[in-house]
Amino acid sequence: MRAGQGAGGWAVALAVGLPLAAAGTVVAVVLGGGGSAAPSPLHQAVDSYLEPVGRGARAPAPGPDTRCPAGGDPEGSLRALAAEFGHRIVSSTRSGDGAVVNVDLAPPAGDRIEAALELRRSGDRWDVCSASRGHVEIDPF
Repeated sequence: MRAGQGAGGWAVALAVGLPLAAAGTVVAVVLGGGGSAAPSPLHQAVDSYLEPVGRGARAPAPGPDTRCPAGGDPEGSLRALAAEFGHRIVSSTRSGDGAVVNVDLAPPAGDRIEAALELRRSGDRWDVCSASRGHVEIDPF
């Protein structure tokens, strides 16, 4: 206990901190996909794509039956934003076999960069088809 602070001061600090801690837990569960420890196949595909690209390595090749339009270069688009980066998935939405995933790129030096990835599904596989700067507005309801 610090000088001049009675036991009641600690109780007030603890009582104020508990709702915030509980709220943080709720938010973590909501953002974590309903409490599931494993990321969705969509988010796994994004992580699998961005991890090597962020290290400066080649992006995984699209699947043999990809539904991405020809001529897309999401790897080149991402490298134009930052040569190397870490990433964090912010939000995603999908409809049928198409999806958009908002990510924040974190270059080693500089501010975070918002990016949106468009993906298409072929069978059980999601392929990153395009990348652009900024986030796509996603209605959470």
